[in-house]
Amino acid sequence: MNSGFTFGTKAETLRNLADRVQSGAIGESTHFSCDQWHAGSEQVLAAIQVKFGNRPIAVRSSALSEDAATASMAGAFLSILDVTTSDQDALDTAIRQVVQSMTGNPKDQVLIQAMAHDIVVSGVIMTYDMVHGAPYFCIDYDDETGRTDAVTSGNGIHKSLYVHRECPESLIRSDRIAAILRLARELEQICHCAALDIEFGLDSQGKMHLFQVRRIALARNWHPVTERRVHRQLSQAERFIEQTSQPRPGILGARTILAVMPDWNPAEIIGTTPRPLAASLYRDLITERVWNLARARMGYRDTGSAELMVTINHHPYIDVRNSFNSFLPAALQGGIGSRLVDAWLQRLEDHPEFHDKVEFEIVPTCLDFCFDTTFPDRYPGLLAPDELGKYRQSLLSLTLDSLRPGPDNTLDQALQDAGCLDEELSRARPPGLDLDWAAQLLDRCKDAGTLPFAIAARHAFIAEALLRSAVWRKALTQDRLAQFKRGIHTVTRDLLTDYQAAGADTLARTDFFRRYGHLRPGTYEITSLRYDERDDLFTDMEPGAPAPIADAFTPTEQETQDIDALLSEAGFAKIDARMLFEHAAKAIAAREQVKFIFTRCLSDALSAIIRWGASHGLSRDDLSFLDWNTIRASLHQAIMDDMDRHYLDLADRARRSLDAAHALRLSHILFSGRDIHVATLNRSVPNFIGLGHATGTVVRLSANTPSTIQIQNRIVCIENADPGFDWIFTKSPGALITQYGGANSHMAVRCAELGLPAAIGVGEQIYRRISNAHHVELNCVEKILRPIEAA
Repeated sequence: MNSGFTFGTKAETLRNLADRVQSGAIGESTHFSCDQWHAGSEQVLAAIQVKFGNRPIAVRSSALSEDAATASMAGAFLSILDVTTSDQDALDTAIRQVVQSMTGNPKDQVLIQAMAHDIVVSGVIMTYDMVHGAPYFCIDYDDETGRTDAVTSGNGIHKSLYVHRECPESLIRSDRIAAILRLARELEQICHCAALDIEFGLDSQGKMHLFQVRRIALARNWHPVTERRVHRQLSQAERFIEQTSQPRPGILGARTILAVMPDWNPAEIIGTTPRPLAASLYRDLITERVWNLARARMGYRDTGSAELMVTINHHPYIDVRNSFNSFLPAALQGGIGSRLVDAWLQRLEDHPEFHDKVEFEIVPTCLDFCFDTTFPDRYPGLLAPDELGKYRQSLLSLTLDSLRPGPDNTLDQALQDAGCLDEELSRARPPGLDLDWAAQLLDRCKDAGTLPFAIAARHAFIAEALLRSAVWRKALTQDRLAQFKRGIHTVTRDLLTDYQAAGADTLARTDFFRRYGHLRPGTYEITSLRYDERDDLFTDMEPGAPAPIADAFTPTEQETQDIDALLSEAGFAKIDARMLFEHAAKAIAAREQVKFIFTRCLSDALSAIIRWGASHGLSRDDLSFLDWNTIRASLHQAIMDDMDRHYLDLADRARRSLDAAHALRLSHILFSGRDIHVATLNRSVPNFIGLGHATGTVVRLSANTPSTIQIQNRIVCIENADPGFDWIFTKSPGALITQYGGANSHMAVRCAELGLPAAIGVGEQIYRRISNAHHVELNCVEKILRPIEAA
């Protein structure tokens, strides 16, 4: 049965498969050459109408240059769906359009296929990763629109997953995915080819339909060792994940989950496959120890030496068990804490869409005004009444400590420490070597930069939780909360004002760069240019509107009474509505101010590393592939070779390692070692910021996009935005969309302050669809984000 199969044109390949495929149906079809069409179009039309009657058909190209072994020409020519055969004029027009779209070769063919009915899933499966040749079944599918061309046209609602070719069948939990894989494996056997590009559909009765099969033309470029390497790496990754999930001394919880977006969210800050220098700096400044020190100072559980971030083949993940431990009040008994951590992990597994919202949807990190309702609803029967009372009381004490003004308030201490660092950075640099200076700056950054920032950020999260719960309890409206946030004066407002002043020459640009020159898109990325290194920041600058000045927020008498009642009900003695609003405004502004200060310290350290590298023949790109500890080691460990040779060799090895890491497909959430075999793309629920609405043309930005790019009134798309992207707000964008980020992320705060409509942290699939669209609609009130046709 399998012998003698040959590929031909699109039409010929389907004909050769028609009597062989058992796992899917190939619809009735016919084909003819362009020569035959030109010689007798009326006869061709008549034959089609006889064969298909009144059934709708698809008219598709089947050119000789399509689907070849060395070039697929996928999507190069026209296909027209749902053509009515009874309408001869429409049929004639469709065929002529398809013929005209091809090469002009008289031997090119037109394929006529009966339209499949009742399709509920359609998509494409590549039997190997098309770019790297990694051993995955790569499935892109649409199960929402009912269209058979939703994925291939690029206009559908795509979902994607990657199934390792040796994945045990027991790990395939979806009957639909199992049916798709059966068809793919059978076609590989029939075609004697393991590198196939397959278009399919699945109807409501569970029947597979095969629309097209072609060879993957890029297979000739694949490295022969990729498959073996990925298989070996998966085994190591599975072992590491299972080991990480074992019980740990001093850490509560029976297991862990690894994810890229909870808590300190490496996907947003450094990306999902960062270069070694950025990843190592993030670990040194935040996830090794600082993250836990900040929380322990605020009354949360001290997790000791446990680190927040782990790395799997250059892919950073948050150890969610460690994160959840650090959100337990320090005074809480371990037995209660263990049950809480396990329940929180289970809720995240049940609701993975909350992985960037764990502080609001999974873990109570303070006592808000909804705790007495939401906790029993989410975790019924988890704690006995007396245990729940102890947990509530410990959250109350922790929250009160955060809100109470006084010399011991950790927010005031954080602001004081960061202020000292700001003064130090304003002084002239002391004499010394560049690498010494970089090390001193980074050490100081931990003590007086990222540690105060982590404290200020936690205060802002607590304030946000309280205000959100006040909205939920109807003591405040969403619109009034947005107005309150717009009234908070942060460093962003100063930046916008000073940028306009510098552009209008009412502020010396040297003064502008003295304050803001350290900002760089990609805070930890050494290849990203600082503002004061860019020569395009003020180029072609259009006169813009002054920075928006919101009316000062004053709660109404009714709002004050209602929030005072909530505070009293919750047990917040001696805290009133005025104090809550003052603390919230102070915390939110402090978070942005301290971030501004510590990023200056980090940016100056990166500049010192650049100078050190240049003195040894190392470019920014070379340096980006070196681990910080490896660089720093040369201060106390002699390099027994030429410096450039030593470090260039390390950088080249890291380049090859990182390049190979892109072939390893890992999910954004790993619940156990088994999850490495089936990787799903992140599909988050967007965080809609504000109440605005915007429709416009999409513009996609990266770290080194020139600031001369036209973004006024456009929908700006950025993968992971940080303070270095603040220049976009000087250009009057229409809206902002980011792939990564949470409701309290840097960009969320910026957009809330400026009243800019935004969808933050939309996830990989939605971001890919939106950023590749031409026009997009964003409606924050109705929570709508969708591509639209150009007007």
